[in-house]
Amino acid sequence: DMELDPQCRAVGGWRGPMAVSRTSEEYGVAAQVIKVAMELAQEAASSNDMLDRDWLPNGAGLDRLLGKGESLQANKICLLAKACQRQLSSYPSLVRVRAPAKVFGDIHGQLRDVLLLFGLFGMPYHCGGDIQTTSYVFNGDFVDRGEHQLEVVALLFSLHVVYPMQVYLVRGNHEFRDMSENMGELGFLHHCQSRMKKRWRSVFDAVHSAFDWMPLGAVVAGKVLVLHGGLGDGTWGLRDLEELKRPMQELDMDHALNALWSDPSDSDNTMSRGVHSNEERGEGAGIHQFGPDITQTFCMREGIDLVIRSHQFVRQGYKVMHGGHLITLFSARNYLLDDGEASHNDAAMLLLATDLNGHLRVHPKRVAFMPHPESVPPKESWWKNFSEEFAACWHFLATGQKLRRKGQQNKPNVKFNRKLSGSSSTPTSPASVR
Repeated sequence: DMELDPQCRAVGGWRGPMAVSRTSEEYGVAAQVIKVAMELAQEAASSNDMLDRDWLPNGAGLDRLLGKGESLQANKICLLAKACQRQLSSYPSLVRVRAPAKVFGDIHGQLRDVLLLFGLFGMPYHCGGDIQTTSYVFNGDFVDRGEHQLEVVALLFSLHVVYPMQVYLVRGNHEFRDMSENMGELGFLHHCQSRMKKRWRSVFDAVHSAFDWMPLGAVVAGKVLVLHGGLGDGTWGLRDLEELKRPMQELDMDHALNALWSDPSDSDNTMSRGVHSNEERGEGAGIHQFGPDITQTFCMREGIDLVIRSHQFVRQGYKVMHGGHLITLFSARNYLLDDGEASHNDAAMLLLATDLNGHLRVHPKRVAFMPHPESVPPKESWWKNFSEEFAACWHFLATGQKLRRKGQQNKPNVKFNRKLSGSSSTPTSPASVR
């Protein structure tokens, strides 16, 4: 028999020391969730496109991921939440992440958009995916507003449970109880109550207990800071973020508040420099808006090159700002769906990878928005088309001349345009990649 040279023996498993045992119940549940989710990701990438709210609605997504039955689903979510909490409690408030890494922005319960990004650009899976070579960072705002909030939580917790050294969950401002409870029908609390009629309280509490332990930032390859909101007044540093105490149920520290809530000056053409009160986030709330000079000073002092933040939807899914030192990232398409064309925003993720010269480069990956139904040309009546074609045939038989249909010269190719743009009610093509 061959005896392995001790010098060739790897120490520990590739999933890291915090990974749950393959024989544990937690692993069995999480592995099944991931397997089904990756199958759905492949389906989403190759099938007709549709809005997240129209895909597996009213709990059908939970049935696919966790099986049918409220008690079964609640037990599995609580099991995943507790396992994830145990892992998160051993991490600092600022985690260090290896490159290459993929960074995702706000999800807000839109599971299909995340699965599209997986299916089109690589999946966090050890069976046909890239999880063994690539880190994944999810930058907060997993819940509130979307159709599949519990499904998103179940998938992200499962990924963290199975791959704790490859998947990192950074907390957003929506992973707090006050946000979940005060958003009415859009909030995570109402979502739990509508999906779990009897077990909603235990599920809600278990999920938020895990949220309380999430780190508030991540540093990728020592050069890129990922946090949900922004830099606030910029007077704090990475060490301050790393030393924040958890579990954190309320935001009572100024730099923690601004790390999750502050925004950058928006326009590079008329950029507001310095620090200003951010009244859009609440008058007198102590939330700041910071200019490009604050970002540049922060980066130079802390030895980083780039800040990736989320917290605001942007048209192309990502927006480079502040002289290239800051990127806003958003991963939920058609975020303001009821605002017509205002909802036309792409979903994006960023791949951070080192090139042949050793430079860390940012590669944006986007999935195109779905046009608002009102902006899609109406489908022509089949009866009208049949009547016109029938009349044209009879005219040709009687006169030997073709009958020119009304407006034929200027008539657009409606079918072709509709195929390119898609429709929420009658999807005709897979999602578009930008």
